Amino acid sequence: MGVPALRIHGRFEQEWAQSKPRGMFSVLLLRARQPVPVTELTDWMWPVGKAPDDPVGALGTYRKRIVHALERMDAPPRIRYRDGSYQLDVDRDEIDFHEFGRRADLARAAAREGDHANAVRELASAIDDLWTGTPVPDLHGERAANWRQLVVSESLAPAHSALFTSLGALGEHGQVLRRLADLPVELRQTLTMVKHRLAAQHGAHRFQEAHSYYLDQRRRLRDEGSLDEADELTRFQDELRASQQEHRVVVPVHLPSPRPAEVPNLLPHDVTDFTGRETLIEHLDRITTSATGQPAATIAVLAGDPGVGKTALAVHWAHLAAGRYPGGRLYHDLNGFGEGPVVHESEVVNDFLTAVGVAAESLSSLSARKVRLRGLLSGQRALVVLDNVRDHNQIRHLLDCLSNCTVLITSRSRLPDMARRGASTVPIQPLTYTEGKAWLAKWLGPRASAEAAATSDLVALCGGIALILKIVGERTHSRPGVALAEFADELRDEHTLLGLGGHGPEGSVRAALGWSYHAMSPAEQRLFRLLGTHPGPDVSLDVAAALAAQDRREVQRKLDALVDFHMLSQPESLTRYRLHDLLRRYAKELASASDEKPAAVRRLLDFYLASSKNADRVTTPHRVPVDTVAPAAGVVPVEFADRDSAMRWVARERANINALMGYASANGLHEFVMKMASVVGEIFQRLGHREDAVAGLRIAVQSARLVGDVFEEACAWGNLGFHQLASRDFEAARSSLVTARDMFEHVNDPIGIAVTDLRLGRLALDQGDASRAIDNELSALRTFRRLRSTGEEAITLYRLGEAYRRMGNLTEAARFARDALRLAEQLGDEHTRGCAFAELAAIQLERGEVTDAKRCCEHALRIHEHTDFSQMGDIHLTLASVHVNTANLRDAELCARRALTYCRGSHDIRGQAKAQRLLAELLYKQARHEEAAELWSLALGSFEAIGNQQAVTDIRERLAETPAVPSIPADRTESIQHPSAGYRSV
Repeated sequence: MGVPALRIHGRFEQEWAQSKPRGMFSVLLLRARQPVPVTELTDWMWPVGKAPDDPVGALGTYRKRIVHALERMDAPPRIRYRDGSYQLDVDRDEIDFHEFGRRADLARAAAREGDHANAVRELASAIDDLWTGTPVPDLHGERAANWRQLVVSESLAPAHSALFTSLGALGEHGQVLRRLADLPVELRQTLTMVKHRLAAQHGAHRFQEAHSYYLDQRRRLRDEGSLDEADELTRFQDELRASQQEHRVVVPVHLPSPRPAEVPNLLPHDVTDFTGRETLIEHLDRITTSATGQPAATIAVLAGDPGVGKTALAVHWAHLAAGRYPGGRLYHDLNGFGEGPVVHESEVVNDFLTAVGVAAESLSSLSARKVRLRGLLSGQRALVVLDNVRDHNQIRHLLDCLSNCTVLITSRSRLPDMARRGASTVPIQPLTYTEGKAWLAKWLGPRASAEAAATSDLVALCGGIALILKIVGERTHSRPGVALAEFADELRDEHTLLGLGGHGPEGSVRAALGWSYHAMSPAEQRLFRLLGTHPGPDVSLDVAAALAAQDRREVQRKLDALVDFHMLSQPESLTRYRLHDLLRRYAKELASASDEKPAAVRRLLDFYLASSKNADRVTTPHRVPVDTVAPAAGVVPVEFADRDSAMRWVARERANINALMGYASANGLHEFVMKMASVVGEIFQRLGHREDAVAGLRIAVQSARLVGDVFEEACAWGNLGFHQLASRDFEAARSSLVTARDMFEHVNDPIGIAVTDLRLGRLALDQGDASRAIDNELSALRTFRRLRSTGEEAITLYRLGEAYRRMGNLTEAARFARDALRLAEQLGDEHTRGCAFAELAAIQLERGEVTDAKRCCEHALRIHEHTDFSQMGDIHLTLASVHVNTANLRDAELCARRALTYCRGSHDIRGQAKAQRLLAELLYKQARHEEAAELWSLALGSFEAIGNQQAVTDIRERLAETPAVPSIPADRTESIQHPSAGYRSV
C-alpha cells in the first residue's frame, strides 16, 4: 500500500505522474475490472464542494496522463470509458492490496489447521512487505478518509490480531510485545491490542509488568468513558491471573506439522544418454545448497528456447540430487506453451496431494488443499520440478504451497517477476558444438571420426537443440549402412523443415520429427495424425478411440507404441496422453494435409457433445434435453453411473471443451457451438465456472445468427439471460430474455416461451415486482402442465412458492412449495428437491414454525452441499434466522458468517447484503457495537449497489442510533476467494 507504483522494465516507479492522476489510478485499482461512474470518482477525488467546474473533463485529462505512463510498461493494462464510467482491465492478483487479503486468508486457513508457523510467515510477510504506507495517500476527500479508516479496521487490524494469536500459540511472546510497540498509538490502544499485550506479558511470565499495564489501561478506558470496555478488560485480566495461579497460562495449542503418508517420487525416467551441461549442473548444485550444506528452500528457473533441453536437464539433475531430498521428488508439466489451456494450479495441488497420500476430494476447497499441501511439505525438504511454465501468474499461488521446497522451473520465458521471490534464473543455451558432437558421438561410435566432415555437418544442422540431436542419433545408429552425408542432405532439404528452434534449415525440427513418424507403422501414423486435430491440452483414451473410430483396446496398443516412440507422454494417467509442443504442431500439420481430417473432426465433436449430453442428462434428469443428432459411426460416448461421476468428467474435460468451442467457432462448425453451449452451461455454473458458460453462449449466439437458426439463437439468448440474471446484471438479462421470447414466439416453440416466462418472472421478483413474477410463472406453469413437462413444472412450483412468500401470501406459498417437493420426490430430482426444501424452510420461518424450518434447512444443506454451491448462502441465511428466533445468537452468528462466505464465493451481491445486515444485527444484540457498525457500513454499500433504497434508509437510521466505539474488531469472516502483487497500489 502507499503511493501507486508501476512496474516499468522490472522496477517499481512511484513518481510516474502527479498526485491527481495517481489518485484516480488508485481508485481504479481498488475497483479493478469494475466500472466506476464519474460521479463516484468525483467523490473520491475531491472534498465536498471542492470539485472543479468540469470534473468530467478533468478526469479525462487525468486518464490520458495515466495511459501515457502505462504505455511504458511491458504489458500495459487498458482503461476503458463507456456509459459514464471508467474501468481498469487488470487482474486483481497484480495489486498488492488484494494480495494482502489473499495472504491473510491463507494464514487464517493455516491457523485453523493448527499450522501457526505458516500462519505467522504469511501474516508477517503481508504486513511487513505489502502494507508499507498510508492507503490512497493522493486522495484527500471525505470518502477516501472514510475508506482509509474502514480498511485499517477491516484488514490491517485483524491481520495484526491474527499474527499475535499465532505468535502466542508458538510461544513467541517477545515478538508480540515488540510488534505491538511498533503499532501506531491509536491502534495500539484498542481493546483488542491491549488484550494481546496483556496475554503476551503473562505468557512471558512478566506478571508485575502485566498488572501495572492493566491498571493503567483500565484507568484510561474509564477516563475516556469506555466503561464497558474497562469491565471487559477486567474480566480478561481475571482469566489470565486464574490461569497463572493454576500454573497453566492458556495459549493456543500448536500442532506439529503433518507429514506425508508416503515419500513421493513423480520424476519421469532419467535421460540415459545425457551428455554435457557439466557447468550448469554444478551451478544448480551451488544455488540449491544452503550455507550449512543442506538443500535450500529456493527457486531456480531454467529458461531457454523450445527443444533446447530444459526438461532433460531438469529431470537429469533432479535424479542426480534425489538423495538429498528425504521429503520426496514431485514433478508436473504445466502445459504453458501448448495449444490448449494451461494447467491450473488446482490440478497441480490435487496431483501433489495424491502423491503424498492425501485424497484431494476429502478437502472441500482449494484453500484447504493448499494449506494441507504446504503443511505436508513443511517438514523434510522436498524437490519440486514445475515443467513448461508459461508465466509467473500461472504458478504464483502454487509457489505459496512450496515455500519450504527446492523448486526447479522450466520455461521458454525468463519469468522476470520471479526475481521478487528471490528466484535464480539459469539461461539454457543450445548445446555447444563440442557438447553436441560428444552427444552425437555416443550414437555414432567409430563413424564419428571415420565420417568426420558429415558428422560435423550433422552437429551444425542440429543447432545444439537436444531434441533434434537425440532423434538424429537414434536414426543414424539404427541405419549403420547409410552414409552420414545422406542424413545431412536430408536435414538441409527446406521442404522437410518445420522451422522451430531457430532460423533457416539449421534450426529444422520437422525432419527430426518426420524420421520418428515414418518409422512407425501405417496404423500408428494414422493415429498420430488424427491426434493433431484435437485443439485441447490432452487426450483421453476414449477421445482417441473416437478419433480413430476403433475399439479402445486396439487404440490403446497404438497409443502405447506412440509413447515408446517418444511421440506421446503420459504425465498423469495411464488413460490420458499429451503431445509435446513441437510434436503437437507437427501432428497438426500432418492432419491438415490429410483427407481424413473432416471426418475425424466430426467424430471428435460428436464424442464431446454426446458425452456432455449424457452428463447433463444425469445431473439434470428432468430438464428438456438439447436436441442433437446421433454421433457418427465409431463414436462411443462416455456413460455416467451417477451425478458425481458426470460432474467430475466435465470438470476434467473443461479445458478441452473450451478449446473445442473456440476451434469450432473459428472453423465455421456452428452446429456444435450452438448445441455444446446449451449442454454444458448448467454444469459449468454448478462447478463455479459461470464465466465459461457465458463465454460459450456468446459464441453460440454469433454462430446461430451466422447460420440463420432462429431457434438455436433463441436458446442461446435465453440461457445467456439466465446466467446474467444469476449475476444480477438485470438490464442485460432483460434484453437477452426478451430477445429469446420474441424468437421463440417466431418459431412457435411453447416450451421455449414458457421457460423464458419463468426466467422473466424471476427477474421481476428480483427487481421487487412479485405480482408480475406470479403472472409470468403461472403462465409458464400452465404450459408445462399442458405439455407434461414435469421437470420444469417442479421448478416452477417452488419458484411460485418464493414469489407468493415475498408477496406475503404464506398460505399459497406453502402450498406451491409442498407441491414442488412432492413432485421432485416422485421424479427423483434431487436438485429441485433441495431447492423446494430451502423455499419451504423460508416460508415456515416466516410463519413462526421454527422447528420445521430448521429441519427443512438441514435437508436442503445435505442435498446442495456437493451439487450446487450457489444455493448454500440463502440456506444458511434462513438457518441463521431460525437460530435468532430461538435466541441462539452464537449459532446464528456462525450461520450468518457462513452465508456471507458462500455469497461472496458465488458473487451473490444480494445475498452478501442480507448476510452483512443480519450479522450486524446479531453483533449489535451482543453489544459488539463497533463490529455491528462496520458490518452495517458494508451492507449499506451492498444495498446501494443493488438499488434497494428502503434497506439503505433503514441501515442509515441504525448507524445513526449506534454508539461510536473506536475499537478494532476481531478477525473478519474470510472470503473463499484468493485474489500476488504486480501493482504497488492503494
